[in-house]
Amino acid sequence: MNWYLALLDGLEVRPDSGDLESYEGVIDDGIDHYDVRYWHPHGTPPGKEDDDARAKYGYPVVPNLLGLCRKPFKATGLKFPWFAVHGNHDALLQGTVAPAPSINEAMIGDRRFIGLPSNVTLGEVLTSFQEIGPASYPDAFDAPYVEVTADVKRRAVERGEFAAMHLASPGLPVGHGFTQENVDQKHMYYTVNVGAVKLIVIDSVNHFGGWQGSLDIGQFEWLEQEVSSSDKPVVLASHHPLSKMFNSYGPIGKRICVEEIEEMLLKYPSVIAWFAGHEHRHHIKWIGPEVEVRGFWQIETASHADWPQQSRTIEIVKDEVGDIYCGLTVVDHLGGTAYGEATDPIEIAALSRALSANIWQKRSELGATHDVNWWCGRPTDRNVVLKIKKR
Repeated sequence: MNWYLALLDGLEVRPDSGDLESYEGVIDDGIDHYDVRYWHPHGTPPGKEDDDARAKYGYPVVPNLLGLCRKPFKATGLKFPWFAVHGNHDALLQGTVAPAPSINEAMIGDRRFIGLPSNVTLGEVLTSFQEIGPASYPDAFDAPYVEVTADVKRRAVERGEFAAMHLASPGLPVGHGFTQENVDQKHMYYTVNVGAVKLIVIDSVNHFGGWQGSLDIGQFEWLEQEVSSSDKPVVLASHHPLSKMFNSYGPIGKRICVEEIEEMLLKYPSVIAWFAGHEHRHHIKWIGPEVEVRGFWQIETASHADWPQQSRTIEIVKDEVGDIYCGLTVVDHLGGTAYGEATDPIEIAALSRALSANIWQKRSELGATHDVNWWCGRPTDRNVVLKIKKR
């Protein structure tokens, strides 16, 4: 959380935890737990097999990368006001499991588990880790582990604290959309006027668990009130797109999902667009009837980590007739096609892009549902002008 805020605020970022002098993550070379399923960029340790990433999939050797990628650097930061959207990876472990005291202890403690406990199978673990809650991890029990440096900064961030940390950010606007009400009430949704547009930011996370989204009744009623009372064009923003709002799990209270949300929004012609992420792909879809008296554009944008590692600008204008246009432009980061020795953040970004384009888990011949180019979308999902007729 501190890294993310420092990155956007233009402060120093130190992407490391625990022992700042040595790497303690999953791709270390411990003689008893070297694992060929992880890429070892520094090469194969003596007496061990080459890892799968290099032996089978052509990943490179990049000496000293594990040290270089953990070095502190001064972030450029955003030079304009920015607003935050709460997502499932902000609230849930691996974007799926609700934090619990025992899990938090494991996160900040001095043990890194490297295998499963003897009383569960991999199949059982995967069955309890699903897109619709509940979701859970097995108890550590007798799971094998290696010792690492404990670090309290690895703890889970609670919902109210998430808003409070944004309020403490030196960037603009103050709170990045969040207010003291968000801190006190522990809800992560808000509304703000941006020029001639009303921006409504939704918290699509089901905090009971599962990686897909939904709304609770309170937020759904608030959303309809904000939409129905607007005298401006309305733009929604959430982590999950509408199609992934089907996580109906809720041990307390009803969850509102795709059909009810869409039905409600289509009652109001003021809604013109919905911005989302989550699936890490560029995708644009019209939501509503073919006759555009009601309806809106769903605009999904790809990830900074997965291929194609792109952002998007969205410019909204209204012409003299009253028609509204959304001009969409995809933006690449500064990393080039060559990464050299990956000694600075720009070269490391270039290496990251090359790795993301060649990630073997997204190869169709290995059973991936979508190959890596699916995340790029069609040309019409990237640089395009979308029209909303006068209403």
